[in-house]
Amino acid sequence: MSIIDTDPNQLALLMTLIAISLSEDKDPNEVNIFGNVIITIGSIMVTIAAQKLAQEPNQKTNQENLQPPQNLQQQIEQIQAQIDQIRILITT
Repeated sequence: MSIIDTDPNQLALLMTLIAISLSEDKDPNEVNIFGNVIITIGSIMVTIAAQKLAQEPNQKTNQENLQPPQNLQQQIEQIQAQIDQIRILITT
């Protein structure tokens, strides 16, 4: 089973649990630095994937992959709510 086949809700829950676990017993500065390292790694991986897609011969497929989801604002709000929940858990 690959990560692509994972249920989105289960994947989000798993990522939340990993974040909480990695943040335990760390001061806010350590959590902040570690979080920024993870974000940087993720950004680089997304850039690599985008470049690979851009180099594929089927440009129509590439354009479809670059289209934002129709419910992007809703997804942003959900992610922000999850971030807020994690912040509450980390600070308590």
